[in-house]
Amino acid sequence: MNAGFKKLTFFFTLLGLINIYGQQIKLPFELSKDDKSIFIKLPMENQKDSLLLFFDTGAATTLFDKRIAEKYNLKANYQTEVSGAGGKKLYDIITNQKIFIDKDQYVDTNIVLDDLSRLNKLYEKKFDGIIGAAILKNYLTKIDFETRTMSLYKFDDSLNYDGYEKIPFELHSGIPQFPITFELKNNEKFSGDILFDSGAGLTLLVNAPYKEKNDLFNKLGKTITKSSTNLSNKTSYNKGLIKSIRVGNTSIEHPNLGISLSSDQQGVSSSDKILGILGSEIINRFNFILDYKNKNLYLKTNQLFNKNFEAVVSPISLSYNESRNGIIISSVIANTDASKKGLKEGQKIVSIDNVVSKDLNIYEQLLKQMNKKVTIKYMDDNGQIKSVKIKLKKLL
Repeated sequence: MNAGFKKLTFFFTLLGLINIYGQQIKLPFELSKDDKSIFIKLPMENQKDSLLLFFDTGAATTLFDKRIAEKYNLKANYQTEVSGAGGKKLYDIITNQKIFIDKDQYVDTNIVLDDLSRLNKLYEKKFDGIIGAAILKNYLTKIDFETRTMSLYKFDDSLNYDGYEKIPFELHSGIPQFPITFELKNNEKFSGDILFDSGAGLTLLVNAPYKEKNDLFNKLGKTITKSSTNLSNKTSYNKGLIKSIRVGNTSIEHPNLGISLSSDQQGVSSSDKILGILGSEIINRFNFILDYKNKNLYLKTNQLFNKNFEAVVSPISLSYNESRNGIIISSVIANTDASKKGLKEGQKIVSIDNVVSKDLNIYEQLLKQMNKKVTIKYMDDNGQIKSVKIKLKKLL
């Protein structure tokens, strides 16, 4: 074989490898401090400005904050009524809108406009919108937590799946659905289909019909009542501990592994068609590849897999206030020292153990110190600064 032919052969071999493993788009992502939420930055059509978007595999629809729409003169041309966990709500929609992935490529999608301030108050980063299916329906999508990179390919590209487990799924309202199994502390096992929802910052949320059918509230043993914030209001749920969750062939076990039982009467958490929702506390322990065209999910454990599940010790939850220049109490667990001593939703935190901060994460870390007494200074409904001391103890 002559040298020229060898070079030509090498060129076509290299070209073939580029085609097989040729990456279309590489997007770095940011991970929230609690490792539960992914944020990606995408360019605006003018290519000068950018938007920070919450990436959510459970987001069948793209949402933009109304303030962002006003800022960029994006006007709704359609309205529709949707029923959710918070009841019925009328939404403004921009149809056939371009969302740019990079300077050259974009996806066409409808954008729902909503007030995202309620959700924004829960995160250290203020984001402009939520995106999921608009990307997943158009690209073979790989999420790598080691490199914190989202890689987007054409659906006919061949990827290296070494070390990944393949899990076929169906689409439920645009969200991947497949079976999992969980085991209670009494060794009783339950199985059913879940929605793969990285936007839900929890382990597993069991739908109300499944909970009632299997008498899970009574079988779970000790529970606490907590609340979560959605787009329009708050919903309450019971939280307890279980032995394990099995996803595909991988079992997740930990003494503090939690499960949430929904009480919703509307929305996806009230559906009797599925077991419930698998959230980011499980999902983010895997690098994953989502192939919407062939309806396959590929999972491989990552560096977060062996991260401990934290015990519930804080009787209060916190959030930013509306202007994000202070921290407020977003909920208080009933029948705890905190509730008995006067702490209530909406009160502004002045300090915790004499630490004054505008960083939500700093206060949350102080409230995770098991068996420690902490002093919380807060502002009551009359604007008076008061102080209480509570002991942080394991609540489950």
